[in-house]
Amino acid sequence: MDIIIESSIEDPERIERRREQIIDAAVRRFAVNGYYRTTIKDIADAAGFSSGLIYSYVKDKEDVLFLVFMSLFRTYQREIPRRLEGVIDPLQRFCTAVRAYCEAVDRNVGATVVGYRESASLRPELRKAIQKMELETNKLISGPIEECVRAGYFRSVNVDLLTFRLVFLAHGWALKHWHFAGTISLAGYIEEGLTSFLNDLLTPSGWKHWKSLVATEVAATAARKPARSTGKRTTRERAAKPVRSAR
Repeated sequence: MDIIIESSIEDPERIERRREQIIDAAVRRFAVNGYYRTTIKDIADAAGFSSGLIYSYVKDKEDVLFLVFMSLFRTYQREIPRRLEGVIDPLQRFCTAVRAYCEAVDRNVGATVVGYRESASLRPELRKAIQKMELETNKLISGPIEECVRAGYFRSVNVDLLTFRLVFLAHGWALKHWHFAGTISLAGYIEEGLTSFLNDLLTPSGWKHWKSLVATEVAATAARKPARSTGKRTTRERAAKPVRSAR
């Protein structure tokens, strides 16, 4: 059963606009004070309008927290498919999906951290709804994994477990953003993570195909913008070099 957050306002566009403001303000206040110490008035003050106005769009603070989760998952469900449009190759779809997930998390670092910290604050039926949304979103990652396995590019794996490991990779950027933001770029973080997973997953056929994809991408990049050679390979070029494996 889907959860509907009721509003006394009838204009859908107005509801969406106001709720975006409420979500943004709530994330900022929850991040500083935590869920339990934050009041509706705190959220209203941060949003720049009255507490009474908030109650036109939600019935209580728990609704606000649930909206934070809904906003996160809708972002993933919108951005990942958008990035996958026109991408046919299974291996490219896998890498594109992972990158898109990580980049979506980067645009929602505060909400992601709040989500991890405060999910237990929701009543059971709302937590169940969040879990359902998470599993639906995970299909955007598990689908490309299954495509790579069927194509012979990935070894046989526990798809569900691998999907959650990749989700943790994306969320890890938010959870440790206080550290990583000063030590590595988002692109570097993503490519280091992808390289690690590809080293573990790619079959000999997969490595051959991956090297071909990387070579094509490097050539296309060079054609668009010639650059001086530094003698150093990029992360993706390093990933194209097979590792020794017993498989």
